[in-house]
Amino acid sequence: MRQPANAATILLQQALALHQKGQMAPAEALYKKALAKAPGHFEANYLYGMLKLHQEDWDAAQAQLEKAIKLNPKHVDTYFDHAGALEQLGRDADALQSYDSAIALKPDFAEAFIKRAQVLRRLGRRRDALADCDKAVALAPDNADAWFQRGNCMHDEFRFREAQESYKRAVALRPDFIEALFNLGNAHKDFYRFDDALDAYDRAIAAAPDFQQAHANRGYALFRLHRPQEALQAYDRALELDDTSPDLWFNRASTLEELRRFDEAKESYRRAQMLNPDTNSAQWNEALMQLRQGDFRNGWQQYEARWETRQMRDLRRNFRQPLWLGKESLQGKTILLHAEQGFGDTLQFARYVPVVAAKGAKVILEVQPELAQLMRNLPGVSEVVTGMTALSRNFDFHCPLMSLPLACATFSEEEIPRAPYLSVDAAQWSAWYQRLPQNRALRVGLAWSGSTASTDPSAVAIDAMRSLPFQELAPIVELARSQGGVEFVSLQVGYAAVAQLQAHPLRDHVHDFSAHLTDFSETAALVANLDLVISVDTSVCHLAGALGKPVWLLNRFNGCWRWQVDRTDTPWYQNFTIFRQDTQGDWSGVVAQMREALSQHLAGE
Repeated sequence: MRQPANAATILLQQALALHQKGQMAPAEALYKKALAKAPGHFEANYLYGMLKLHQEDWDAAQAQLEKAIKLNPKHVDTYFDHAGALEQLGRDADALQSYDSAIALKPDFAEAFIKRAQVLRRLGRRRDALADCDKAVALAPDNADAWFQRGNCMHDEFRFREAQESYKRAVALRPDFIEALFNLGNAHKDFYRFDDALDAYDRAIAAAPDFQQAHANRGYALFRLHRPQEALQAYDRALELDDTSPDLWFNRASTLEELRRFDEAKESYRRAQMLNPDTNSAQWNEALMQLRQGDFRNGWQQYEARWETRQMRDLRRNFRQPLWLGKESLQGKTILLHAEQGFGDTLQFARYVPVVAAKGAKVILEVQPELAQLMRNLPGVSEVVTGMTALSRNFDFHCPLMSLPLACATFSEEEIPRAPYLSVDAAQWSAWYQRLPQNRALRVGLAWSGSTASTDPSAVAIDAMRSLPFQELAPIVELARSQGGVEFVSLQVGYAAVAQLQAHPLRDHVHDFSAHLTDFSETAALVANLDLVISVDTSVCHLAGALGKPVWLLNRFNGCWRWQVDRTDTPWYQNFTIFRQDTQGDWSGVVAQMREALSQHLAGE
């Protein structure tokens, strides 16, 4: 009985020697012979399972290691290796059980905690995964993988600072840890620390020059740092390595658009659509670019793709009544027109309400509560509703406000319904007239900051670009002291922006009525008493334009599509002047131009 075992042992020793030299085929032949002589030999089963693991024959590996577990249920490494094979097969729940068994046998098994944390993350048990990582770094503080996985868990929980610290620990322990450098860059990127992100991506690329995703993410960081030419170079390098990512083509298109290379941007957007026909973000962005260039016919048609994008799909209204896009007659019908995006969008596209009413329709208009009172004065409106109130109304068709240019066939500038189209309540106008100083000074309204209510990263980034601190607008306000003949009135709401005014030395030269601006009807009544409105690209400029008031717009370098390219006027509003940044992020030139223009106006030049 002992002779086969001895023979198996000899064969096993020979097989292991070959296995360790990487000679897999002869090693496998000897393992099989050993198992034929002693099928119940634990080490033969285990080592043969390990050979299959090294050969990446995952099915055979897990089956062989499962046999070894039955032969010796107390062998920790067998459970650990078995779990690894199960992971490769996508059997995470089973892998978890094997890691549990390994840890039960060896409670200080740091590597098992690290691997189990990965499985727990994939299973959506993020807090349990983090607990395993904390245990792993406590057991093995010098283990770079433990800190790396802890960083991943922190990132999952949006705890970006702690993620950054964990990744830094991993890199300190292993300076060429490419994945940790890359994820460190991602943690900085998601925390809007783009300079730090760029540094981490550069270090990852220095260690691995062909790291395609690092080049791609480096491009995004450069784009967000307003370095579009360098961003384009990074994207092109990433495409040389792998050109199959629709997101990469999309980001490249956005960068080309920033550089105003519109034809090339269009081709990149279309390449993104070709690679992923299920995403409509590229089509929507292409529509915005077409509108920006004044191509209303194609732009409004493609703009309908917005409802299938990540940003807009949850805002889509699913009424049982059909969507009206201009094909059906509205004579004698009732239609619900409903707001879909920001206050400024509602104000801008409310101009189509009289057009729709003129088609013989009864118009129910659904808007944000802050706009309801103002919109009751809009010609053609039968009823103004807010929120879920619309569901209790009877109507035949519905249409989102920003689909009305398509539905009303607005394919040229001449077809845009003209402003003014809003008016204010006489009693509210009179009340504001009484509040304002009664003198011959030019009354100028000011708005320097957009809404900060959104949590969408794209919206937050855009708001940061379109807004400026009151401190940077102050040279214009200084004219009230140095030249006279002008009264400045704040149209600004929002605690942070108003606080900027209140803390500034020129605050006494700006009338702050923010406490009284409770909704847009109040703001409109105040604007109606002014001579000029100076505003960044926010709802205030649309409100003033819709009321027919002169507007001077402080516009960012690459502004919103509606202000088009290099124009100083707009077809959307009359007596509307655009002052545009020469360089992204630099307001000094715009403010200086506007100050000079206002100074000349006050001097009567």
